[in-house]
Amino acid sequence: MTEPAPHFRALARRPVSLPARIAQAAQPINGSGAARLVDLGLGGACLELGQLLKDGTPLRLLIDVPHLWDPLELDARVTWARPGVGRGPARVGVRFEGASGRTLRLLAELLEAEAYGA
Repeated sequence: MTEPAPHFRALARRPVSLPARIAQAAQPINGSGAARLVDLGLGGACLELGQLLKDGTPLRLLIDVPHLWDPLELDARVTWARPGVGRGPARVGVRFEGASGRTLRLLAELLEAEAYGA
């Protein structure tokens, strides 16, 4: 009997639909850097963007969180990217880097609020 293959992520992600933006990146970002979070977890996220970013691109992601005055800022690195289908947005997977205890707590609160529709 074979064992199921382990999941490829160390930390689970939850489906979300939240506005975000990219404030900095190693390559130029067209327009306002607007993005939409498709899924989110303590270790990373999937974003829909108007352009494709290269694997390995470091960036700063800003998430507008309803219960915070300022956006939640996360340093991240692109781990995979897929072009959009037709005129659809590109999808980019990012891994969070250097997240502190405070940042992780805020992410956990955001995920809990999203789970309960708050």
